[in-house]
Amino acid sequence: MKRLTIFILTLPLCLLLSAQKTPVEKYELIPASMQNVFLDHVQSFPSRVISINNNQYLGQVNKKHRLYGYGRYINNDGSEIIGQFRDDQLLFGITITQNSALVGSRENYASYSLVTGKLEFIYHSEEKVVVDTRNLLDYSFVSMKYSNGDQYMGEVFQQKRHGYGIYYYANGDIWFGQYNNDVRSGFGAFFAVDGYVQIGEWQGEDDVRVIDIKRK
Repeated sequence: MKRLTIFILTLPLCLLLSAQKTPVEKYELIPASMQNVFLDHVQSFPSRVISINNNQYLGQVNKKHRLYGYGRYINNDGSEIIGQFRDDQLLFGITITQNSALVGSRENYASYSLVTGKLEFIYHSEEKVVVDTRNLLDYSFVSMKYSNGDQYMGEVFQQKRHGYGIYYYANGDIWFGQYNNDVRSGFGAFFAVDGYVQIGEWQGEDDVRVIDIKRK
């Protein structure tokens, strides 16, 4: 298998809808109906821990041993890709490099600086849109550490978790997905340190639809 590239294969635009609840349309989200179709399709795909060219992947694979479903890919250069995969490519999620964080799909994503945390530009349909940061002071991509040892790394709006983010538990577990007003709200995945994976939809601590993924 060839080394996974940083960016990404996207869904056809006809399957995407803008669902950003905040005033700025940063990227196009996969609508809930299509998220559920995706869950239906990948729910039987097991999770595995795979080493690929000294890179590591934890997540779902299909019968052809291709990355398909929810997963986390850590490159040997320290960059990380987490989200939904299809045929070895990231479909939608977060790409974290040394200096930046990209949130979205190949055709529609927001690029944040990890130095300042600020939204630098929006890439939309092959066009780089430089944003007026004076109107975006409430938006950022940050790392927040908590007294219990947990850490959040992701989008915030007015200092609250909002958008897509990664929650690192002190015990090594990870949750990736959507937040709304500081609360988990939407589709995502839970990756346990022992390789156990759950995928589905959450509303706060409530499970709307959560699927336990078999391990191999």
